[in-house]
Order: sequence, then C-alpha cells, then structure tokens
Amino acid sequence: MLHLSGQINKIWLSYPETISGIVPPLPYIRCKLTEVIKNLLQGTDNSVNSDTTPNQEILPDLGKFFKSIQNSDRIYKASLSRQLSADLSPDVEETTFKDTAKSWFIKTADFGDDYDQLLQHPDGRFTKLLEDIAYYHQIFQQGYDKIILIRPPIYTGYDIQLTAAMQALGYTKEQFQFIIIQPIKLYAFHKPTNKIHPIPDIPTEELIQAIGMDALRWHSLRTPLTRSAPINISTAGQPTPADTLYRVQSAHARCCTLLRQAHQQGIIQLNMRSQDNWQINPPPIPLTEYSWDSPQTQKLVNQLEALPEILQQSAAEVAPYLLCQHLEAISDTCHQWCNSLEPTTQDCALLLAIKQTIFDLLENILGITAPDR
Repeated sequence: MLHLSGQINKIWLSYPETISGIVPPLPYIRCKLTEVIKNLLQGTDNSVNSDTTPNQEILPDLGKFFKSIQNSDRIYKASLSRQLSADLSPDVEETTFKDTAKSWFIKTADFGDDYDQLLQHPDGRFTKLLEDIAYYHQIFQQGYDKIILIRPPIYTGYDIQLTAAMQALGYTKEQFQFIIIQPIKLYAFHKPTNKIHPIPDIPTEELIQAIGMDALRWHSLRTPLTRSAPINISTAGQPTPADTLYRVQSAHARCCTLLRQAHQQGIIQLNMRSQDNWQINPPPIPLTEYSWDSPQTQKLVNQLEALPEILQQSAAEVAPYLLCQHLEAISDTCHQWCNSLEPTTQDCALLLAIKQTIFDLLENILGITAPDR
C-alpha cells in the first residue's frame, strides 16, 4: 500500500455508529463508507483514532470547563443574544432586564453563524453545544492535531454552530472539520424520452443487488461528500465504457493481461505470487529515468508522479473524489495508449506502475475490487 513520508498528524475521526450486519437506509449509506476516509488518512501517514460513540475516558467536567472559558471575550452573560438585543435600548440589560435571570452565550456569529449560541440557560442547565465543545476541546488537549466529524444530513445547521463555537475557542477550520455527507440520488435511462430521469429511492439491499457493492462505493465516493451523489442505475456496475468504474477496472485488467503476455513471450520475468505486489525481475529503473517517445507515455508518467500530491490533497480536504478523478484520468490515458501497444521491456515497467497504482487506490483505499482479467 502507498505510504507517504512526512509529518505524522494525530487525527480524531468521528462518524455515526452503525449496527453490525444491518445495511443502512439509502439516505445514510454514504456514512457507512467512512472507513474509506480512515484508509485515506492512514495512507498519507496520519495516526487515526476512529470514534463512533463518546469515549467515557475523555468526557470532561462541564462545570470546570465552563468556568475556564467564562473570562474569554468571546463568552458573555446576558438576557438576550447580541442579535436579539441589537434593536433595543443600549441600557436594556440595566433597565428592562435588570432583574431577569441571565444566560451565557458564545459569539458564534463572529464565525459564520446567524446568531450567538446559548451555552448555559438561566436556571444553570448546560446546552448540548457546551457539552460538545468541551468534549472536543478535551480531545485536542490530549494531543490530537485535527478532529473530523462525519455526519448525515439531519445535522445540517448544527455543523455551522459547532464549527463556529470551536473557532470561538481558537481552533481553525483546518483543525476542526465538520462534514455533512449528502445522500445518493438515483437516476435511470427512460426509453420513451431517450433521457436520464431521477427515480425514487429504493431499499439499499435492492440497489446493491442491482449494481453491486463496488459500483455503490465508487459512485458514492466519486462525488464530493458534501454534494449529492448521482447514480445512474442503468449503467452503474455494468461492463460498459459508459460506467467510469468499469473503465478504471478494465484498465487494471488490461495492464495485467499485457504483462502476463509479455512474461509468456519472454520479454520480462514477472513475479505474480503476490496479487497486490507484482514484480519484474530484475527490477526496472525509475520511470522518470527512461526516455519516453510519445505524448501518451509521458502523460502517464506525469499522472503517476502526481499521485503523492493528489493523495495529500485528498486527505487534507477529506475528498476521496479526487482519487477517483485521478484514477479516471490515468485509466483513460492508459486505454488510449494500449490500443496500439506492442509492449517492450520499458513499456512493461510503465504497465506495472499503472497496474500497481490502480490496485493500491482501488483495493487498499477505496475498498473496491481490482480484477486482473
């Protein structure tokens, strides 16, 4: 599996708990695929702690935490939030609300929220927001560099409030990422109109039966997580160039076939004992040290050389769709090159690099099968 050398970040990854053996309904199935994010983060040399339920060992003392932040200029005590009292008399707190019990607010409106949010009610009860910021603050205090929360659409709105509250505590958006995963949208080809039309949701089990788990994973991940993922069930999972996953998987299979043929013809000595790590003996020199005489081969080398940067960007932005896009680009160029290819020893070195790259990204990060035939 690909690993990149560099600074190791300690990341807390939190996602909704799912019941083992039970397939989530369609609106939540993309949240089920969050192990891909863990694979991606670990593949770029991050230390990842996966969390589905609050860790009892981390739960903070709310009273102690609340007292520690009360003197911050981003926390204030008032009868109304700044926004609600903006049109009232400046001395309203000393006059109209003089004898009114006060609440405690945090200035989330300074960080993108519509209103400052409540931390403590007048009767002393703490809010869910205070509980959450105390919990995540405690995680940072334990040495974590980043927290990533993965949540379904029902959390829409709260993501803004919590992110703003964490910024009010001094944490950046890069340190605290709250990602609302949007659902899948199904489409199908409609013969009478000769067009693709949206269709109603179907049970997840039926969708998996119709297109396969590999296709469900791929089409769920090739769109940014914060946007709805369109799946055309007329082509998804089908052995047709209209399906992007098929183009990627068939590029891998094509490389494998050409390498086996070159081995049989005595062009190379190929070691295929390990499915995830085919080797040419003796090992070829690095691709960049060869002289490539066609635009397609040079383009392929450049695409392979760009992979570490793509991986880092994909991990930093929690964006597996960038890997899918890169796989599609490599595969499309590979198919064009292979159409008239009669492999030489040098070509086989490139074929092996393409095969290994596609295999690593599909199998080890995205959790998708990379067929070799």
